[in-house]
Amino acid sequence: MRKAFTGIALAAALLFGSAWAQNTFVYQTFGGIDTLDPAQAYDTASSVAIENIYETLYDYVGESVTEFQGSLATDWSANDAGDQYTFTLREGVTFHSGNDFTCADVEYTVERMLVHNPSDGGVWFLAESFLGAQGNADAVLGDDASDADYADFFARIDDAAECIDENTIQFTLDAPDPTFFVKMMSDVARIVDRDFAIDNGLWDGTEATWRDWIGVNLREYHLHDAASGTGAYQLVDWDGEQLVAERYDGYWGDTPAVQDVVVQTVDEQSTRLLAIQAGDASRVQVGDRATLEQLRGAEGVTIHEEPNWLSTTVGMVFFNSDINTDNNPDVGSGQLDGDGIPANFFDDANMRKCFAYNFDQQAFIDQVLQGQGQALTMGLPPSFLGYRDDLPTYDLDYAAAEEACQAAHGGAVWENGFEFTATYNAGNTTRQAALNIIKDNIEFMNPGFRMNVRELAWPDYLAYTDEGKGTMFALGWAPSYADSDYFLHPFYHSEGFYAGRTGIDNPELDALIDAARETVDAEEREDLYEQVGQIAYDEMPMLPYPSPNEFIVTRDNVQGVYLNPMYGGQFLWKDIVLD
Repeated sequence: MRKAFTGIALAAALLFGSAWAQNTFVYQTFGGIDTLDPAQAYDTASSVAIENIYETLYDYVGESVTEFQGSLATDWSANDAGDQYTFTLREGVTFHSGNDFTCADVEYTVERMLVHNPSDGGVWFLAESFLGAQGNADAVLGDDASDADYADFFARIDDAAECIDENTIQFTLDAPDPTFFVKMMSDVARIVDRDFAIDNGLWDGTEATWRDWIGVNLREYHLHDAASGTGAYQLVDWDGEQLVAERYDGYWGDTPAVQDVVVQTVDEQSTRLLAIQAGDASRVQVGDRATLEQLRGAEGVTIHEEPNWLSTTVGMVFFNSDINTDNNPDVGSGQLDGDGIPANFFDDANMRKCFAYNFDQQAFIDQVLQGQGQALTMGLPPSFLGYRDDLPTYDLDYAAAEEACQAAHGGAVWENGFEFTATYNAGNTTRQAALNIIKDNIEFMNPGFRMNVRELAWPDYLAYTDEGKGTMFALGWAPSYADSDYFLHPFYHSEGFYAGRTGIDNPELDALIDAARETVDAEEREDLYEQVGQIAYDEMPMLPYPSPNEFIVTRDNVQGVYLNPMYGGQFLWKDIVLD
């Protein structure tokens, strides 16, 4: 009955603009929700909803990414080998559907994600933990796989999660994994309602049907736009542009203060700025610090900022050591003749350092980040294990740059000059600025040096760099789980996410990162990661550019705001109050 009344009230609010029901939190952002299915979603906008509707076994404490508290589990342990984890599940929890939460839901959630594992989803890092491979069965087994191969693959999925009893789940991994516990706090591991899913046509959980569900696009099925989680808020409606949720009265934890939440996709930034000033929105997303200045001093608006709110997204200028020069307009002649660059242009460390010493860190912080940012010594957020704050950063130094340039490729670069084009994704002015700072300085250093900068549409940019055609390009990486491995393996390992784009192949780095994956000793892992940082500085395979300090914009009446970088919305709705 209450749900129907709430729906009418919210519908009225839609008709009359700012006339939202009292005690409603309205969040206007840009970039719409992709899907509500935890096994398919892999974007920040979707996380904003999913993290409030579904829950994991453990969760973060406030702003901390190193302190944890029980959510759907009350206790956990790991065996000495580090390849088996056991969780005691919370009793008395119900889903929004009314179904009881049991161990069978946890087992189904894990097996379901491993069966589906869509190529554009975020299951890959947990598939690596459970099965030793990132892909789904079709990708791992290949075209020539037999029925017996598939049967063996499913047996491994079936063994990955086992209910010891109704309130105890045991996970068995492919190998020891010190990152497993925090991986289980990612969105993909949020527990779904088994009976709700099966009753609405999703995988029935049996071996008889699993092959029909391998790699399917879950956006075409019921959990894409319907949900039954255990979270503090339950879905009322999502029409693709606007999501409405309401407080779940059967929630096992403390009763949230806010009754209703509305998330609106409003791509026009000026519209969002007007909404927060008029009181039509409780919170708005502001895309950059320069625009933020328009809101300072606005009546009724609060800008939340803290010195320790440094972004955990790491931005990089990548140097490709093995450029694919086939039909590649960005390499010019493809030769070191002054009119182009060869495939191995950035394979020479002196060449990479030449460019790195032409990046003005402080100018980037002052001009792009409005003075609110921090230079990074390596590809890791400073708050993560193994970050080297004792290392210097590559900063603008014409003497050092010239020395490196003259040493590169036996002096041929300094003598002959070069011309090539660097790339970034269209609309990302931060990455554009990073490349242009280098361009201006390196062209000033030697009149024979010519560096162009061009943009590519996002899908084209990903495909272009994935083909190895990016010469020098800017991209970023945000954490899906709070562990250094999620940054250092993708950046620096020869089998990492960026390896195909950069040609990185350093056996010493590989050995250090692999060793850190094989031990649960935190001090040992820290030492290994610190050694990665030293090599990254010495070899300069890629250049981190400064990270910005984050901020949150709300109305004055929104209390309880904090920033945890592991949440898509930076805080959970259940923790805030509208005065």
